Parts: sequence; C-alpha cells; structure tokens
Amino acid sequence: MTTEDMLNDHDIITCSHTKPHVTNVLDCERPLSSIACGGDYDQYGPEFMFAHAFENLDSPLKSQKVGITKVSVGGTEIYKNWMKDNKNNDDNYWNTLVDAIKGTQGTLEAFVWFQGENDSFADWNKENYLNNLTQFVADVRQEIYGTSSKFSSPSDIPVIIIELGYWIQGVDMAVIEAQRAFVANDSKAELVNSGTGTMDENLTAFYHYD
Repeated sequence: MTTEDMLNDHDIITCSHTKPHVTNVLDCERPLSSIACGGDYDQYGPEFMFAHAFENLDSPLKSQKVGITKVSVGGTEIYKNWMKDNKNNDDNYWNTLVDAIKGTQGTLEAFVWFQGENDSFADWNKENYLNNLTQFVADVRQEIYGTSSKFSSPSDIPVIIIELGYWIQGVDMAVIEAQRAFVANDSKAELVNSGTGTMDENLTAFYHYD
C-alpha cells in the first residue's frame, strides 16, 4: 500500500463522525480518508488505520462494504459524560450515542471504545473505572441488541477496548489496569494494546488519536 493509496478516499469503507458537544444531529457517511472523520479536518482517529488493516484480514466481511459510525468528544470522563445514569445532564452524550446506534438500523457488528485519559487523575474516577466501564458496555450492548436480530443475547456483541497510550504510564496505570481487567472477564471483548511494551516498541510516548 502506497502513501497515495492511504491519502485517497477508501474504495469500500465509509465513516461518519457525530460530535455531540457541537450538535445532536447525526453525521452523514462519507468515504473514509485521512481527514474524513477526525476531530478536525486535518486529523484522524483509530478508524483510519483500522480501515486499511481490516481489508487485508481474513474476515467474513472481507471485500464487503463496511461503515464506521463514530461518536466522540475529547477530554471526557466515562461516568459524567457518557453513562446512562447521567443522560439528562447537558454535558452527557448518552442520548446521542443511542441515536447513532439506532441510526445504523441493526447493522452494527461490534462496539469499539477508546476513552479514559481524563479518568486517570481523580481518585474516584480511577477507583470506579472498571465498574463504570462494565455498566456502560452492558448498557451499550443492550441498545445494540434492541436494534438487531443477529445476536443471541446482548453479551454476545463483540466489544473492542483500545488501551490508553504509553504516556499514561508516567501518570497512573489505574485505567489501563481496569481496561485489561474488563477484557479478561468478558469472553466477547478484545484489547488493543497501545500502552504496553518498551518505548522503542511504541516509538513515542505521545501517540494520540483525534
């Protein structure tokens, strides 16, 4: 794959990026590219390299059209900003996430979660991250299950947790440890390691997705 290939619009993978701190209106799909679904028009998130790697995997979806539905806000805390318990608060984005799930009309195959940097400082957030993540994922799975007939139960829905980056090891490992514990106790969850290994293996302490 050439640099030019990666910079061009993807042939079969599309993405949408709803930013609920800006608007509650769901974003429309567009061909995935290096600037299609980032935090701003010159940024990209994990969906970019996922799309280019996924097309080369031996998957039942290989060569099929795939859509990525992204809902994101930077600098958030899981309990305050994302959990169903606080859905009526102005700075909570649960309702928009549910709208995005329903907007896919039962086509979701998995749920990907990358968050936790801002939960790595306050003691309460760190101590309760595993419980909050467990409840949050359970609620998300229930919403996905309610829109789809392809899963036998909510717990059957695959979940991918993207581990916090290497830099957090110099701050606090509590959220990473909670992420690992969640995956270890959930047979349908997988962890993407981005905070493990040596500095040489990670290339830099400051990988950051936007």
